[in-house]
Amino acid sequence: MTYEIGSRYPKSGDKVRVAEKKNYDSGQLTEGVVRDVLTSKKFHPRGHKVRLINGIIGRVQVFADQEKTNLKTNDPPTVSYTPNENDLV
Repeated sequence: MTYEIGSRYPKSGDKVRVAEKKNYDSGQLTEGVVRDVLTSKKFHPRGHKVRLINGIIGRVQVFADQEKTNLKTNDPPTVSYTPNENDLV
């Protein structure tokens, strides 16, 4: 099963790749863990807006558990983030 953008509602703690507004044109995705879901609708055509634990806000494009089936080989590089002790609640 592949992920259609906006069809799966994210939960706090989900590992996702998001498109930040400043990177919409380039398609660059940022990986992180969901802290808050900012979109209340269960479906959103451009992806649900979330806040990651590092404070980045973006729209979910890929869930990590479905990433391998969804990515194309020509995807742009991602910005990876590893939380430190101060980020964990």
